Amino acid sequence: MSAAAQMHHGKEITGFRLVFGYFGMFLVLIGFISAIPMLVVPFYPSEYRALLIFGGVSLTDIVVGFILFFSLVYKRKRSRFMRHQESLLLMLTWLGAIISGAAPFYIAKLMGEMNMNITMSIFEATSGYSTTGLTVFRDFIDVEGAFCPHVYTFHRAFMNFIGGVGLVLLVASVLGAGSGGMSLYVSEGHSDHLLPNIAKSAKLIFGIYVFYTVLGTIALLIAGMPFFDAITHAMSALSGGGFSPRAANVAAYRLLEGEVLPGAIMPVNSLAIEIIIIVFVTFSAISFMLHTFLLRGRFRDFFKDDEIRYAFFAAGLFIFIGFFGCLLALNGATMNYFNSWGEVLRMDFFYIIGAMTNSGFASTTGSFPINIIPGGTAAFAGHSYILLLILTMLVGGGAGSSAGGIKQYRIAIALRSLYYSIRYRFSSIHQHYPKLTYRYGKNRELDEETIHEAHHYIFIFVVIFFAITASVCLIDPKHYDVETAAFDVASAISNTGLSWVVSADYAETGSVAALGVIWLMSVGMLLGRLEVFPALYAVSNIGEEIKYHYVLRRRRRRAEAVNSMEE
Repeated sequence: MSAAAQMHHGKEITGFRLVFGYFGMFLVLIGFISAIPMLVVPFYPSEYRALLIFGGVSLTDIVVGFILFFSLVYKRKRSRFMRHQESLLLMLTWLGAIISGAAPFYIAKLMGEMNMNITMSIFEATSGYSTTGLTVFRDFIDVEGAFCPHVYTFHRAFMNFIGGVGLVLLVASVLGAGSGGMSLYVSEGHSDHLLPNIAKSAKLIFGIYVFYTVLGTIALLIAGMPFFDAITHAMSALSGGGFSPRAANVAAYRLLEGEVLPGAIMPVNSLAIEIIIIVFVTFSAISFMLHTFLLRGRFRDFFKDDEIRYAFFAAGLFIFIGFFGCLLALNGATMNYFNSWGEVLRMDFFYIIGAMTNSGFASTTGSFPINIIPGGTAAFAGHSYILLLILTMLVGGGAGSSAGGIKQYRIAIALRSLYYSIRYRFSSIHQHYPKLTYRYGKNRELDEETIHEAHHYIFIFVVIFFAITASVCLIDPKHYDVETAAFDVASAISNTGLSWVVSADYAETGSVAALGVIWLMSVGMLLGRLEVFPALYAVSNIGEEIKYHYVLRRRRRRAEAVNSMEE
């Protein structure tokens, strides 16, 4: 090897080159993820046209990924990630996955098979990978003339599943803690280190997900779902995503009550289906660390955890308030759904738990939540129920889970710090009390940094919520007032998926206002899934890198000028 080549290979790779080199590795993985829906085609041969679409997207990802990796970092000395570089890589990976996930929808549009423009395609993929569940999709398995419905609905559910596990975790396990894998894992919103080794943590998380997926699929089969419906619902439920292969979502099974569907082994029991989904979306909103406590039989540590205690208390309180709010709001329109108090409780339980766990499944047909707001004197109760759902969505699920929102643990910390502050102020001698929280099987001291992080994140999240809500009202005042905008925005940034206005009909209007709202909601979903800060750090890193290279070029020019003058 020549001296020049030795210097080339000995030079340490850093900056954008390092980030894009590793991004190539991620892109290869995204390519393989994009190919998974093709496995559905042998079971539904009539949908063979999807092979070319998904195969082309997968091959493109893999080829571009290999080119980036081999041309930028392969067999080269690599530095560690510098300040915020892992956040930039995280953002690139998520954007790459979203574009790749959107491509099949848009290619089908170009082929004249679907009516999903680039905005709708990006929105659907963002909703899928962020485990939100908002949708502008039409080609469901029970829609006549749908284009490759089993392949595309599986694609949507699989995006939910991968987004729930965590995109970066898949390759962070390969990078390892020493190469920035652990920092990437934390950047994606995982605050719980299951095991010291990131690869072992990844294996454990995948094991938990596979176990629950199999369990959920079997349970839904027994409840009367066909196998395809069961596995797609299990994947979406475990991620808290809310995508369903049927146009009416979970409510479709109410209309099919008692029927034995093709591919099913039992008659449809819609109540059993809803209960099973409630159980698994609850699993999706629990920290992976706490799942290990459950699976190892450490029930005392699980139920004593501050986050779990808050979740049980909040669920009971919100379901109780919502139940009586629904009863007060009942009128002729809503009684089409609710024939008894039991029906009201069933609906209330499903939607409150769905909002708390940030899953977007719908168990009622029609335009929920509009149908819960009657006219006359009972209107206040209906509006109050909507406000309750908004607050519940914004709080969200557990820290370290696939759920979105502020996260229950931050709320628990804020409440505990408030309690200790009041207790101190009302103490006659201003006695010092230890600030304790029970977390992951231990009593821990609440340090000021943890309290400040919780307060700061709550503040930033609420500011973003109000900013996007105001923007939506300004962009499309025809379809949105403050209440409807607040509901849809809360659903988007908390990755829930319940919608008031956003739908295929709304997106297909093609108006500038609708397109603006759809893009704004897409940004909100991504910010919510990544908990805001990684996006800010990524932008900061881009600015720092540009500034660094600008200063470096100026120094080189000055040095060259000095050398030329000396000569």
